[in-house]
Amino acid sequence: MKLVLIHGISQEAYTEADLLAKWSKLITDEAPGLLNGVNTQMAYYGKELARWTTGDVKAAIAMGVADGAFDPANNDEINFLVRALEQAAVEQNISDADITQGARAAEQAAGAEAVPMGTWLGRRLVGIVRALEAVSPLKGALMLQVVKQAYTYLAKNGAGKAVDDLVRPRLDGKRLIIISHSLGTVVAFKLLREMTEVGISVEVPLLITLGSPLGIDAVKAKLGPPRKKPQFVKRWVNFYDPADFVALGKGLDESTFATKIENVGDVDNPTSNAHGVAGYLPDKRVIEALKAVL
Repeated sequence: MKLVLIHGISQEAYTEADLLAKWSKLITDEAPGLLNGVNTQMAYYGKELARWTTGDVKAAIAMGVADGAFDPANNDEINFLVRALEQAAVEQNISDADITQGARAAEQAAGAEAVPMGTWLGRRLVGIVRALEAVSPLKGALMLQVVKQAYTYLAKNGAGKAVDDLVRPRLDGKRLIIISHSLGTVVAFKLLREMTEVGISVEVPLLITLGSPLGIDAVKAKLGPPRKKPQFVKRWVNFYDPADFVALGKGLDESTFATKIENVGDVDNPTSNAHGVAGYLPDKRVIEALKAVL
């Protein structure tokens, strides 16, 4: 039995060992001894994804939030970001007027600085992030970070392969338990689907996804079909906080992603953005699901 942990975005400041120790402690603080004798591994890709995400950045939008960088010449990327953020805005009942006001506020804040918002899409992107930030500080910036790295992984030539080549070797063996968080849930699903398609024989008694963006339409469009629970996954449990923007406050079911996925949608994630793994892993239902197979 192997337990494979797959992290989410913005982990480039940590090492594989750092994250393995952090995640393991979050579990064992709630269930001492649970991981004793378990081959627990962290599928680490943080530095590689960061390199692909920021390596060719040519400009940044001055919007008063972290990590607003994008390539203004890449219309596909901007369309992806806007589509994903628009869906989050709809879920938060944000109007077009709110978005327009957000864009104007960003322009005023920039002052005399050059702000690459000369296109309708550029202004809309800035406006949506500002409007999301007005609803809940920090969450607009987080959402932008997630969808930008999701775009890099799913659409930037070479990036997906580079990440997959780091994660795929961890998914070897006959029996695996997988816990994934944020963008890591997209990586996990994509590789498990690939394994199904090529006929790799593996048993996954439990797949746990935490704060998953798999329900975002732009992400689903880039993933393409089929979207279904891999046949060798016995149980898939998806956990989300209703206030988690990345998960759109929704589960993964027939209407949002696929059937045969169990959803736990009343997680109270106490991290500042309701998305941090430190607010998901210690949930008693996560621990109970692990205990059932360990």
